[in-house]
Amino acid sequence: NTSLTPYILFGLGQVVAFVVWIVSLQNKITKMETKVEQLEERIKSLKIAFISQKLGLTTEEAEKFWPIYNKYDGKIMDLKEAQMKLRHQKRNGTDEEALKKIEEAEEKEAEVMVLKKKMRAELIPVISAEKVLKLEQLEQEFHRKLLEKLKGRRGNPPPPRR
Repeated sequence: NTSLTPYILFGLGQVVAFVVWIVSLQNKITKMETKVEQLEERIKSLKIAFISQKLGLTTEEAEKFWPIYNKYDGKIMDLKEAQMKLRHQKRNGTDEEALKKIEEAEEKEAEVMVLKKKMRAELIPVISAEKVLKLEQLEQEFHRKLLEKLKGRRGNPPPPRR
């Protein structure tokens, strides 16, 4: 029926426009993901340089240190992220649900401590107990400086130093 042809063409045009819009969104998301990956790699490089320099790692120490550190650091960061998500999820619920989230977050915290202890045990023969002790302070300092820099980019004042 020719009287339906304009409506069909209009509908097809709408579908095509929608598909084009979806494809452009996917391209934007891919570009954003690439930028995030590049930023993560840049941060990782800065962290390696910062810690290596501040700990005064020799080439030999660094060759042994970084594989051990990276093995644990990724797992620790994943646990901390999961812990943070648990603590910041919607807070409206029953006390029983809240208690469950608290317990899950505490379990993640305990897992982090176990991993840190294992990492320390593997690192001490490689870089000395003194450098391992300094490592945790340097990690905190790096994250604080990173946050200051990121907040500075957004025009927010940096957090107060402790």
